[in-house]
Amino acid sequence: MSSTKNTACTLKVGQIEKNPILALGTTEKEIKTYDRVTKAYGNVAPAIVGQSGKTYRILAGQARLEACAQNGIREMPTIIAEISSEAEQMKLALLLSTVREEGSPLSEGAFIHALTTQHGVTRRELMALLKKSKSWISKRQSLDVKLCGDVKAMVRDGTVSPRTAEEIAKLPQEVQMEFACKAVMDGINKTDAGQLVSLYVQENAGEALRRAILNTPLAVLDAHAVSRVSRRKDQRGMLGRIADSIGFLIRMANELKSLLATADAHSIRMMHEDLTTMCAVLADLHTASIGAIVAVSPGEPQGGGAQ
Repeated sequence: MSSTKNTACTLKVGQIEKNPILALGTTEKEIKTYDRVTKAYGNVAPAIVGQSGKTYRILAGQARLEACAQNGIREMPTIIAEISSEAEQMKLALLLSTVREEGSPLSEGAFIHALTTQHGVTRRELMALLKKSKSWISKRQSLDVKLCGDVKAMVRDGTVSPRTAEEIAKLPQEVQMEFACKAVMDGINKTDAGQLVSLYVQENAGEALRRAILNTPLAVLDAHAVSRVSRRKDQRGMLGRIADSIGFLIRMANELKSLLATADAHSIRMMHEDLTTMCAVLADLHTASIGAIVAVSPGEPQGGGAQ
């Protein structure tokens, strides 16, 4: 596209529509990053918008737009891509998400699905546009089409990696969340997740094997002699597993807190036994956490000898 068709200007924040697809991959962390920038320096990076009549929709810069709105900044620099076709605007947003710092696998998958199903854009066209393989296109689209909402949330907050999510998307949606939670807790990487999913979806896989994959995936990996060298080479090791587990636990605790705040008395009574068990587990976790913290509190240097 010729640069003469693009216009640099300043628009009022209220004139710019948010992009619901880009919102799939816009995290609070990204917004807070731009929040710090705008508070210190104002708007130093333009957003890219598409224009259709008098309507402007964000194509790149969703986090910046959110930060401006939250800080009461009324105007922001923009580059208007004067493309009237919705399909062309979506193609541009998709392309920008693959070459810029913004965007995410989730939003890329949503763009791909919308373009191929609603606007008649072929996968071959997208392959040429993005310089990506057919497999890459299919895997990204599967994140939008096949992945359940709860696992998408885990991808969005970084609890589950996009590559692992691509494997999880091959499972029936009703077991995806259960598998994802266990994968996080056990530190299962993309390679091992792929092996387990392949075993689960085999036509001749029995119910016992499938249940074991969901309950004790590490034991299944051992039993089927699946190589776990890649997991041992994971440089994050125990630190990474602890960090992932803490992040997941905090997210689920906040979600449960919100649910309990709005639950009716009947629902609470029905879940009384489970809630009681949860309280006992959390109390035990609290004790273990305090013990671990006390054990490494300032005192004797850890891992060092006498000087």
